[in-house]
Amino acid sequence: MPEGAAWAEWLATAEEGPWPAANWNVAPTQAVAIVTGAAAPRQQRLARWGLVPRWWSKPLAELRASTFNARSEEAHAKPMFRDAWKRARCLVPALGYYEWTGRKGARQPWFVTLERNAPGIAFAGLWAEAEIAGERLTSVTILTCAAGPATAHLHPRSPVILAETDWEAWLSCGEGGDALMRPPPDDRVRLWQVDPRVGRVSENGPEQIERAGLDL
Repeated sequence: MPEGAAWAEWLATAEEGPWPAANWNVAPTQAVAIVTGAAAPRQQRLARWGLVPRWWSKPLAELRASTFNARSEEAHAKPMFRDAWKRARCLVPALGYYEWTGRKGARQPWFVTLERNAPGIAFAGLWAEAEIAGERLTSVTILTCAAGPATAHLHPRSPVILAETDWEAWLSCGEGGDALMRPPPDDRVRLWQVDPRVGRVSENGPEQIERAGLDL
């Protein structure tokens, strides 16, 4: 995701940073920006993509579970995520996300985003701070839900993209979070094919989200 004052203004954060370096091909364990706090000015910080719960104290190599994403239907009850669900919710701003279709050896990546006037979109996330080897580690997971008709042909699940009108309710960590775990309206979803080179993390630049085919 790119950096810029427009993002800080849109997210109602107190300042423009810290932002990660501009990244159009984010991989798990890399740093992403997260936004916390229901009311403006919100707080922004960097977080490792892949949640490490606050009670974890062993080396990261011993954390075997995949925590890059969390199923929204289960997060409130899973030991790995339930504490964050109750008291540590966040936004994860981005331009969009990638999905892949096709058989092995001929996989086709797609870029998925929303029609918008804002700089980007905001995923629903859960975050935590843990002490690992004497250092504080901030980390995050992105919540997923059943995909809507617009993207179900790509994957049965999709990240939860929150409408701006739902940000305060989500970030306040109150009751009713379950009701926000839904796909965006189909008429706002935009998707197109991109170059398969995006499958290599070393390929990183704005050209990664350029169209390589036609919209569905």
